[in-house]
Amino acid sequence: MRAYFRTHPRAPLAVAAFLAFPLFFESLMASSLRFDKPTVTKTVSAAGKVTITYGQSAASTELRIWVAALVPSAVLVAVGVAAMLWRRLGIYVACATAIVLAVVITIPLETWAKGHTARFPPGFDLVVDSDPSNLLARGEWEQNARDTAVSLSHWTIGAAIGIAVIAAALTLRERIFGGKAPHPSSD
Repeated sequence: MRAYFRTHPRAPLAVAAFLAFPLFFESLMASSLRFDKPTVTKTVSAAGKVTITYGQSAASTELRIWVAALVPSAVLVAVGVAAMLWRRLGIYVACATAIVLAVVITIPLETWAKGHTARFPPGFDLVVDSDPSNLLARGEWEQNARDTAVSLSHWTIGAAIGIAVIAAALTLRERIFGGKAPHPSSD
């Protein structure tokens, strides 16, 4: 494995690792919308009245959210390692993969936001809207999480396009000037 990293250019891996950061936070917002659910406790009184109490998410749910958030970034880094095989095209493969993953993550966000709102009847902060201590209206957190994920997707796509453009410009410069930087004239 060491020989692989010594004999191949590491730029695709570096690009993939750089783009994995905003992709991770985007997928963290998305996986929170997808998997987060409150703990539900049902209590039956002596009179037979059922009381439902909502609590914070279980630790296993939190673990599922974090693991799911790591998957797209891990895929991107793995593609970056594999893209080291292509000397000239590796950076573009890593950038294209980041763009595809960023877009794919945002596709089901609206559905996941609606599902998250339905799983938290009293609201995300578990306080009903009529309570003065309520910090977020029902559905407000979900909308903010969706907007944040979309914004991070745009940043990931923009960074990937910017990196690809810079790589193309450097390749073009190398082809035009034969690998040597142009020197200013001495006039």
